Amino acid sequence: MSSASHTLSRRTMLKLMGGVAATGMVAACAPAVAPGSGAAAPAQSEVTIRFWNVWGAAREELMNQIIARFEEENPGIKVQNLVQPFERREENLFTALASGDPPEVLMASRAEILRFANDGLITSIDDYVTANNLDLSRFYDSEIGNFYWKDKLYSMPMPTGGGVTSLTLVNYDMLRAAGHEDQVPATWAELEEMSRAFTELDDKGIVKIGATVGTMASDFFGWLYCNSGNIYNNDLTRVDFGNEQGVQTLEWMVNFTNEINGGVQNVIDFFAGPGEATEAQPWYNDAQLINFPNVSIFFHMQTYKPEMQWDMGLRPYNADNPAAKSQGLSGEAFAWGYVVPNVVTDARREAALKWLQKITYDEDGGGWFMMQQGRPSPIKAVNEDPSFYEVNPHWDKVLKSLESDVSVQILPIHAQVRDIVTQGVQAAMFGDASPAEALARAAEQAQAVVDSYWSQQG
Repeated sequence: MSSASHTLSRRTMLKLMGGVAATGMVAACAPAVAPGSGAAAPAQSEVTIRFWNVWGAAREELMNQIIARFEEENPGIKVQNLVQPFERREENLFTALASGDPPEVLMASRAEILRFANDGLITSIDDYVTANNLDLSRFYDSEIGNFYWKDKLYSMPMPTGGGVTSLTLVNYDMLRAAGHEDQVPATWAELEEMSRAFTELDDKGIVKIGATVGTMASDFFGWLYCNSGNIYNNDLTRVDFGNEQGVQTLEWMVNFTNEINGGVQNVIDFFAGPGEATEAQPWYNDAQLINFPNVSIFFHMQTYKPEMQWDMGLRPYNADNPAAKSQGLSGEAFAWGYVVPNVVTDARREAALKWLQKITYDEDGGGWFMMQQGRPSPIKAVNEDPSFYEVNPHWDKVLKSLESDVSVQILPIHAQVRDIVTQGVQAAMFGDASPAEALARAAEQAQAVVDSYWSQQG
């Protein structure tokens, strides 16, 4: 940890470590590349496509292999693989789009893509799909459905938007070493019991952790849907997270953090360090019993601790609520897509769309990329390959988790709603307000954002 990071406020630090608590949706950092820089002057017959993405670390080489195949298949097109840092990623995206010379293909989250589409900044791919007879039924409905806005399609998915909040992994090496029977918690009560048994504290904080329920909006939303809650109402005109289920969920998260982990500061300190997946994280050092990761975890486990004995199940639900069940969210946060800015010239646009197809629709492109990581593809046929079981013997449970996911409809201003909810969750975690007060304030502020959006739409 650099000396500069010691100067961060507790809330800034909480935001930075939030991805670690969810285990690793962030990619390795690389130097930022200015939108108009780095492109060699192309030959007269050659088109160069600049590709901004966050597929760093070991995944950068995988993407380079896809690029090499693509360039061989398309002799007149070159692709520059420009890996970007995750820090300030969204800000850099908007700066690039406003520059007048953005990269030809940009990796963006679903919420960002909806916002870009709503603001008229990116190109619909409907005409390209029709002209090239692309069969969108090859994707799961919940995956391709994430990238429509006002009945127009702006991207195709890769990786899955599902498998983000539905997984529960347990380190069986830790269970067995302590003389416990193998178990994956199915309910909130079972999660509490297992966490209490394995969390170790000393005068400096957490030594070993049973589990953390998280500290961000994404964590709250994940638990909320396992308590029969919702973020919005059906027509997206009102926020719905401030009701009884929401308050009950946040109270449970705060009590878990305080009573089992000794407070949120202990959790922050325990997970302090690099955001990207590394072998230094507690999960790879028998210091974390239960993990709630996204599906990228299997690739990292093969890289950093392939000998670990583990099992998995669905996210625990609130068994005290008869309407609750285990379910994950698809597309609420990091459903990644790839977009082409509308200022891209016609010649470059066609080349950019071909590249977009390669990394999303083609089985030897985006499908292969997912297989190499032991990670499910949005393409249904790819997931039927038996080689997935070589990376993950519990592959059938991964597919079951994808089936449990629900596609969450969101607005282009969803990022603002998430920020407001994160502030509310943090206020409750730090004891600045009760969970009920913090959530009521967040719901009021979020509703104002939603009302403002709809008023601007006429």
